[in-house]
This record gives sequence, C-alpha cells and structure tokens, in this order.
Amino acid sequence: MTALSAGLVAAAGPAVADIPAPSQDAFYQPPAGYEAQPDGTILRSRPVTATALSVPIPVDSWQLLYKSLDSHRVPVADVATVLVPRTPWTGDGPRPLVSYQTAEDSLGSRCAPSYALTAGLGAATSNAASESLMIAYLLSRGWAVVTADYEGPESEFLAGPQAGYAVLDGIRAALQFGPSGLSPHVPTGLWGYSGGAFATAWAAHLQQTHAPELGLDGIALGGLPADLEATMRNVDGGYGFGLTFGGVTGIDRAYPEMRLSELFTTDGRAAMQASSAACTVDLIATYAFRSLRDYTVDPRPFDVPALRDALAENSPAPGTLSAPIYSYHADGDELVPVAVHDDFVRQSCAAGSTVQVVRYPGGSHNTTLVSGAPGAIDFLAARFAGRAAVDDCV
Repeated sequence: MTALSAGLVAAAGPAVADIPAPSQDAFYQPPAGYEAQPDGTILRSRPVTATALSVPIPVDSWQLLYKSLDSHRVPVADVATVLVPRTPWTGDGPRPLVSYQTAEDSLGSRCAPSYALTAGLGAATSNAASESLMIAYLLSRGWAVVTADYEGPESEFLAGPQAGYAVLDGIRAALQFGPSGLSPHVPTGLWGYSGGAFATAWAAHLQQTHAPELGLDGIALGGLPADLEATMRNVDGGYGFGLTFGGVTGIDRAYPEMRLSELFTTDGRAAMQASSAACTVDLIATYAFRSLRDYTVDPRPFDVPALRDALAENSPAPGTLSAPIYSYHADGDELVPVAVHDDFVRQSCAAGSTVQVVRYPGGSHNTTLVSGAPGAIDFLAARFAGRAAVDDCV
C-alpha cells in the first residue's frame, strides 16, 4: 500500500506552502442566513491543491463549506475536502466514493483535515497529515474520496452526534457537487481508524434517521473506541492520556450545560485553556503519563456521574446498520482494550448487523493503522463489486 500511494504522490512534483489557517481564512465563515438551508447544502466551494505530506496529489480536489448540525442539532457550517482522480473510471458502474474519517483527535481548527491536506507538513502535528497517505492510496484505486472536518467549527473532540452529522452531510455535499462528476447513486463506503472510526461509527449509527437517502455499501471500523469510559480508564496514566484530557475538554466544549469544567481544579481549568487549540501530538506530548485525577477535584473522576453520563452519551451505540461492518482490532491494542472491540461486535451482532471480524495478534494500536488498512480496502472493494459480505455473527 505504501509504495503505491507514494508513487501517486511522487508523480505530482514539489509542494505548495503558505496556506492560511482556518481561523484566518474567510472561506470557513458561513454566509448570513445559511441556517435555513437543508442539511448538506453547499454554501461555498473552491478548488484546492491536496497534498500528502506536503507533496501535491495529482487529482482534482475541492473544499466544500456546507450546512450541518452540532450535537444539539443547532446549525453549523462544516468543511469537507472532495478528491477525484483525473483518470477515467474503468470499473463496472459509476466511480465509487469513500468517506474517509481521519483521527482528528484535536482541539484546534488548524488540526482539521481540510487544513492538513492543503498545508501538509505545516500541519504536521495533526493525524490528518500522516493519514493523507491512506487517502492517496484510495485515490490510486480510482475511487473518489470525501473527508470531513467532522469536529465542526469549534473543534468539539469526541462530540459524537456532531461527528456523525458532519460526515453524513459531507457525503451529501460531495454527491451534489457537480464538478466532482459524482451522482447520488454511486457505491459509497465509510472508513476510519481510531478517532476516525469513532466518527465513522457515529455516522453509521445516525444514517437511517438523518440521511436515509444515502445508500451505504460498507462500513470499515478499525481500533474503534466504542466505549469511551473504558478506553479512558485504560489510558489513564499512560502515554496516550492526552487523548483523554483533550476528549473531556472537547465534550465540555460541546455540552457546556453538563458543566464538566467544574470537575476540574483551578490548575486543571488552566490546563484546559492552555490546550484549547492543541493538535494530537501536542496533547500526547504535554500530558503523557499523567492521570485525570491530577486535574480534578474528585480523586476518582471516572466515578463522577456527570462525566460518566457524558462519556456514555457520546459513545457510539451499536445498532442494526444499513450496511455490512468490517471491524478490525489489534489483540495488543494498548489504547483501546480488545474487550471494548469484542463488546461492540457482540452487541452489533445481537442487534442484527452483519459483521466481519479481524483480529491482529501481537499488533499495537498504531501499527494496526497501517497493517489493517489493506484488509479494510479489500472489504470496501468487495462491497463496491457487489459480492456477498462475510458475516461472523453466525
């Protein structure tokens, strides 16, 4: 996979630079009255040069500003990047579309995929910059890709409904965007790993009620933190604790009425403010091997009802989904316990979903991002080809 995607990228030539951050870019500001538009309506568009690690990808790409909803169903304007290969599609039927969710895992708009894909290494502390190679590989298959800034304009890390609505409305926008050459009836798949799987699972969960007209063919979920409380308890005190700190901050930002900030000490609230625009690497580097109790009034913060309720409300609920699931996970995942994966699969099967399960013995959370990708892509290819899905629930 790496060689193919690198070849696609290397063919493009030198990198572009000096892209303004979203907070300084008027494109990200919605026009007056946008709130009255249907969800998924394109409010503004522009062509961009998408990059993988600062090297331009030789495809047609655009940024779309579109109307969506936050976790309270209040209108917001989100941004998605649409990428379409320039080579003609030679497969059966129309060109497929993959909605790829990066592990945004951040608290600032400079960490968003739309910025990372244009600024490249200028956004190097964002997971989206490194995951651009995954996007390049999907494009090398001839598939179109849409990737949304699913945390929304306020960077609401781990706000589940916000993420799901943004993904679904980003697909809607991509399918109605004439220059993309796509149509409402193209084969469509969802894929994400870790935080990207979180957004993917929420989109799949909300699809039948929020966007029932979208026909999903397959849903690939890797390293999914399906149970936020169990995942956060697991990483507490470990190198990945910054993701917990950022996640609680993001949920507090999305749900101020839950008053989660009141659980924190004065120093804890100061840390929240200091990290208010932090990207993934910033969070991990700053808070490695710390514990949530270092920042809270109660020494057992995960037992506080307000926090437990907030985490439960934003954990992606298993259900009967409209498309087959491909769920893959490392047995040795140090961030998301494999038991969390197994519980999600068990509940999804009980709800009537079709689930193919792949476990990676000896793998870690980070290595399985790469080693698990070929299987996820093969799963999507099989769905686009109309082949029957494997069902490990039976």
